[in-house]
Amino acid sequence: MKIKGYDCVNAEKLNRAIYGAIGPNGKPVDGVTEAATDEAKLAEYDRLGGLILKGVRKVKMGSFWDFDKRKAREAADVKLVLSDLEGNQVEVGEDEALAPELIAAENIKAKKAEARAAKVAEREAKVAERKARAEERAARRNAKTE
Repeated sequence: MKIKGYDCVNAEKLNRAIYGAIGPNGKPVDGVTEAATDEAKLAEYDRLGGLILKGVRKVKMGSFWDFDKRKAREAADVKLVLSDLEGNQVEVGEDEALAPELIAAENIKAKKAEARAAKVAEREAKVAERKARAEERAARRNAKTE
């Protein structure tokens, strides 16, 4: 679900952040309610450790919830977590320009993902082809026995 342009990936945690969890007496506890602001919903989801994405980039945990003060941040301090060419994680401000090394690393990562997806599609096509041939052989065998 998208909230203010951010993707909240874990639907179950988002549900808990908004509606709360069932407590020991059977009544909901925590949760910010459906009427809460989008900022409050993001902060509660962040507090629960839900994965937040901005496009395809991961948002650092604690961008909306201040874990030291144990309350929602007055203003979100959104940091994106990226990997450089060596695989080290780098935090970049949401509005900061990306260094060329980070752009190159993201491009390499995207190309690898495309290559993996192509291999998976190729394997799936081979499996489908084999399955079709096996069904064809089985149909021929059944036709001969009848």
